[in-house]
Amino acid sequence: MNLTPLIGILVGPAVGGIIVFIVNILSAAIGHGGWGMIGANTLVNLTEVSVAYGIYYWLGKAKLSSFSRAGIATVAGLFFGNITMIIIILISGVQGVTQSRMDILYGLTLLAGVNMGVAAIEAVLTGYAVAYIHRVRPDMLQETEPLVQEAKPLV
Repeated sequence: MNLTPLIGILVGPAVGGIIVFIVNILSAAIGHGGWGMIGANTLVNLTEVSVAYGIYYWLGKAKLSSFSRAGIATVAGLFFGNITMIIIILISGVQGVTQSRMDILYGLTLLAGVNMGVAAIEAVLTGYAVAYIHRVRPDMLQETEPLVQEAKPLV
């Protein structure tokens, strides 16, 4: 869980791309992923950020709650991130592996399935975070009307 869909929903793909690039550099600096993986990891994370952003705001026309929109956008973003990861690995290959491409695809599909299980948890967390932000600071989401309306004076 890296909350990249939440980054996309809050700041958009341009700033989100910068954020995930910096996070991947810092992750490589502490030994998580390695320096050679910065480009691939950034591409996967940028896919998650961009898809989540696009779907969240596209679903705004459907009059769904911000929780539902954020949850759906998170699952979609992480799904397309998994697809991007699989494509990158299949195109580049895995060094030192003697498996066929179909065997690699099978293993990656299992990995993506586990990732999507975690995506369900992340979707709930992102949904709650976005619903809270929508209620207290809708301007952070470029939305003008909060879910909770202020009480109007009787006079």
